[in-house]
Amino acid sequence: MRPNGSVLAEALSDLGASLGFSALALEIARTGEAFWVGLFAALGYLTLGPLLFLSPWVERRGLARTLLGLRLARGLLFLPLPFLPRQAALLVLYAYPLMILTDLAIVAWEGLLVRRDRANLAEKSGKLYAAWEVGGLVGTGLGPALFALHPALPYCLSAGILLLAWTLLRPALMGEEEGKKEEAKPESWGRALRRLLLYTPLRPYLLASLLFTLSHALTTALLGLLVLRGGTPEALFGLVFTLQSLGYTLGSYLAGRVPPALVFKLAPLGAALGGMGLLLPFPFLLATPPLLGLAVALLSTHLRAVRGWLLPREGLAPSLAVIRALLYGAGALGGLGAGVLGMGDPALPLLLGALGFLALLPLTLGPFHPKRLEVMRRKVE
Repeated sequence: MRPNGSVLAEALSDLGASLGFSALALEIARTGEAFWVGLFAALGYLTLGPLLFLSPWVERRGLARTLLGLRLARGLLFLPLPFLPRQAALLVLYAYPLMILTDLAIVAWEGLLVRRDRANLAEKSGKLYAAWEVGGLVGTGLGPALFALHPALPYCLSAGILLLAWTLLRPALMGEEEGKKEEAKPESWGRALRRLLLYTPLRPYLLASLLFTLSHALTTALLGLLVLRGGTPEALFGLVFTLQSLGYTLGSYLAGRVPPALVFKLAPLGAALGGMGLLLPFPFLLATPPLLGLAVALLSTHLRAVRGWLLPREGLAPSLAVIRALLYGAGALGGLGAGVLGMGDPALPLLLGALGFLALLPLTLGPFHPKRLEVMRRKVE
């Protein structure tokens, strides 16, 4: 697997997908139908069922082969969008399989990275996620602008870019021999869930990942409301999210160059400070979204790497799907909790999220102790 070609392909892939999804979000919002607008925003969490039930198929068919098929299918599915009736319900339902294809491809990608190079997971997965962040950042801004020029333009361009990305990804994965390990009998997601929950070495890192995801959701769910309350001009509203995305991109890209022990000592503090900094008035709060994004990306990448070190070699796709489902559940709980708690004071969920980040710091004395992390890393080299 040639990493440079695959990273470029994935940057283009997320650019194409975000072009289409951002235009779709605009179209659905223009209908004014609140139910379907809200359902579209929650679609990502509703992929949990298909993600769990289809993950054994991903493993059985082969990770590289399935990844190529998923990427091709997503590109082709964007082609009919300009010709569909412009009804909110139909557009939302049509977007659902696109979301499923996206999430299944992430499982396949993470499985490939774990299977091929566990020792360098932070670096390899960090660069991949950074490519997705860059593509998504550009595409999200361009989609609505292209839609204003012509309603069909973002969808046609999206499909074209996605198919171009597929042609670049295909040779990057050519010769990717899955080996006999992938020919093993696939494991059901239910069995994978039971094994992961009962696997003692993984348990503290899985719990830490759930706490991290819950904290991140609490911190960022009401970000737009807090930003406006801080006096940010509406014309600069998007700048806050752009700065946060830049922090995510930088943190993901640099994660492989920062030792895990340093990340787990400093990143929780950085995430807590970045989150609480959103309570500052404009323009001072503009300094905090990049810090929050940077710290969160570093933590996320290294937590993903530590989990990857401990995952079994068989049943890899179902295990990764189960972990992603659990993390989605924590994120959904955090988002809903922030909505309820924020009715009284929008700052309350943010402060709880910051406390959640800080709760990760004592783990540096146990599960995230430098010596323990180094022992685990050496075992997979």
